[in-house]
Amino acid sequence: MGHRTLASSPGLWASLPCPRSELRLDLVLSSGQSFRWREQSPAHWTGVLANQVWTLTQTEEQLYCTVYRGDKAWVGRPTPQELKTVHQYFQLDVSLPQLYHHWSSVDPHFQEVAQKFQGVRLLQQDPVECLFSFICSSNNNIARITGMVERLCQALGPRLVQLDDVTYHGFPSLQALADRECERTLERITGKFLQGSKRFQSLLQ
Repeated sequence: MGHRTLASSPGLWASLPCPRSELRLDLVLSSGQSFRWREQSPAHWTGVLANQVWTLTQTEEQLYCTVYRGDKAWVGRPTPQELKTVHQYFQLDVSLPQLYHHWSSVDPHFQEVAQKFQGVRLLQQDPVECLFSFICSSNNNIARITGMVERLCQALGPRLVQLDDVTYHGFPSLQALADRECERTLERITGKFLQGSKRFQSLLQ
């Protein structure tokens, strides 16, 4: 199975109404909020969301999504329930232009910056993934955090699907992260992460 593009397999995509003023994938997915997304093809972002592998792209008015399921016998466009996951992840029920208008009215600096950065919104991420990614972020840059999170998923997360030569893994469960046997693995990823993990393990006991 390979990474899809909208042009190569249009029947396997579904869309959500979403103008660029509401969401800019290139700005949001590379902003340092989440570290699981890669631009595998021009304007096509592939990553892991809710333990499924997705590719997202957009036009001026639509957000297009395709999902790769582990069961090769079940190949089809995303279901309404799966699309709901994407909708919630980007919090598309929140009107970003309204917020931008309000913030611009009370902050001249934001008004100036907002003209250059339309469509930047907060992601509603899994709390565990968000917490451990934050632990990785201490005194680091986006590229290094991305590598650390990816190595963590490869070492402890469930294998989901392979696309071309890239194997995607889900984020490890709390049980996997709290297991004392994983400490050596975490130490290889980063000493700081290990310290954060130990603190988190103490909260679980």
